[in-house]
Amino acid sequence: MRILLISTAFSGLTQRFYTELEDAGYSVSVELHLGDLDRLLEGVSLFKPDLILCPFLTRRLPKEIYESYKCLIVHPGIKGDRGPSSLDWAIQNNEPEWGVSLLEAAEEMDAGDIWSNKTFPMRQATKSSLFYREVTQAAVDCLWEVLTYFDAPDFTPEPQDYNKPGFKGKTLPLMKQQDRAINWKKGNR
Repeated sequence: MRILLISTAFSGLTQRFYTELEDAGYSVSVELHLGDLDRLLEGVSLFKPDLILCPFLTRRLPKEIYESYKCLIVHPGIKGDRGPSSLDWAIQNNEPEWGVSLLEAAEEMDAGDIWSNKTFPMRQATKSSLFYREVTQAAVDCLWEVLTYFDAPDFTPEPQDYNKPGFKGKTLPLMKQQDRAINWKKGNR
């Protein structure tokens, strides 16, 4: 199987996906999504992937790509969670549990069907520590789960349905500096 990783940077998670997939014998390539649409489309066209995985994106995946190829986005959030600052809000809100979802790319950000979701208990730690340990491991677990049934004819991804009890996430905005400010009268949490 030919798997293309599209990422905004060759981040730690992108490197981990690359290494895991290459070690397992997949044909893997990486295209950086830095804003040059023509270059990105050319890279995808030249590689001709069976699957595109996006472990780290800060830019929207172009419609021309996800309408032509199966594209799964790694989102560091629980079922139903949407927005660019998921892990930040989870830390800020002292969530006891968080997760990672592999979502099918869709027109609306973070709104695609769920191919896999894993949760983990939150611990008192920095964002980077949580990301490099819990988030990365949950993302890798999602990756391997998806690859076990990627070609299965009877598999159907789970639509995001906020009426289901397991959908606890919600759409939150980009966290800004004032959202992180400490209220000294209330305490730091």
